[in-house]
Amino acid sequence: MKTLLTYGRLQLRRALRLLPRMLAVTLLLAVLTAMAALLLSGLRDDEDGREPVRIGLAGNLEEADIAEGLELLKSIDSSRFSLSFEPMDEAEAAQALRRGEIAGYAVIPEGFAEALMIGETRPVTYVSASGGADLGAKLTRDLVETVSALVLETENAVYGAQDLTADFVPGRNPYRVGDRLVVQYAVRIIDRSRLFHLEKAEAEQTLSLPAYYLCGVSLAFLMLWSISCAPLFAGRSRELGKLLQASGLRSAGQVLAEYLSYLLLMLCGLLAAAALAGVLLRRFGIAVPELEGSGLRGAASLLLSALPTVLMICALQFFLYELAGGGVGGVLLQFLSAVVQGYLAGCFYPASFFPEGMRRFGELLPAGAGMAQMKGALLGEGAAGPVWLWLAGFLLLSALLRFRRNRS
Repeated sequence: MKTLLTYGRLQLRRALRLLPRMLAVTLLLAVLTAMAALLLSGLRDDEDGREPVRIGLAGNLEEADIAEGLELLKSIDSSRFSLSFEPMDEAEAAQALRRGEIAGYAVIPEGFAEALMIGETRPVTYVSASGGADLGAKLTRDLVETVSALVLETENAVYGAQDLTADFVPGRNPYRVGDRLVVQYAVRIIDRSRLFHLEKAEAEQTLSLPAYYLCGVSLAFLMLWSISCAPLFAGRSRELGKLLQASGLRSAGQVLAEYLSYLLLMLCGLLAAAALAGVLLRRFGIAVPELEGSGLRGAASLLLSALPTVLMICALQFFLYELAGGGVGGVLLQFLSAVVQGYLAGCFYPASFFPEGMRRFGELLPAGAGMAQMKGALLGEGAAGPVWLWLAGFLLLSALLRFRRNRS
């Protein structure tokens, strides 16, 4: 026990010598992380923050029926809040598509409206970016398929009704019946707000968007923070571990003493980053509904509630440095772990948008467990069980690696 206390005190002194440099790097990393968070999310959860997807319209737009239809879409159709149809030349539309200003454009052929009236099919050409995988491109592709199906089925219904009237309903004008059916279809399609109701869903149903990104950015910061402590691990001597083993301090005791000193550094960095985060949130007027009215006491309670995740992330980073042996390899391993786990756990992008398999895999990772625990801390729910298991597992693996290295 005396050897453990002595070694722990020496490791603590060694860690404190790195404290000024570590705090400087921590503040810089915190500022960069906060700027990245503001750029990624904007933390705007209102109607004004949403922009419609722009679609270009080229070709023959001068026909009366087409012009009236466009005006009707702009003034009545509820999709105008999600889609914006921009009349332009075909060459101009192609350039706008290459610049990424529109999601795609449609080329309407000559005589399109007249051809519809006589049952002739003149296809509209839709052009989108090759391999476009963003939400706007997917939305417009689905729209094109839906409109194509609607036009085809409307033609079939109208001409079918005309033929049926001409054959079996004498005395009725089949063309007038077809015109009435066209009007009914148009009213149903354009006034689609009567067919459904709009429900606004959060990126995460349990948390507001600012609270979600507060958890995600905080976790990403914790995982990236370990890079600032690389000198603490790069200067370790493997021979010292063997000497301590010979003097009676076993591998588990060595790991415990070094882990606690490293944890102290992390807590100092976390407090500095939390103070800066509070200043930035107040400076930019960003309100977290889950923390409103709690004040300084609520913020302190949140930090204490997130302590299991801090302990687990610290143990994870300690294990990675122990696995890589410090140096450049340890830094690269820390960075890759932070980026991959942060993405899969939903730190940079809400995990609810991922495929189910990827989302479930992310939840099983240490970062996923930490994300769930931090969200539970904001909601006042307990979800720290997996975090404690990961913490114990990383400390055990670190002790086993140290034992193997001391025996070699």
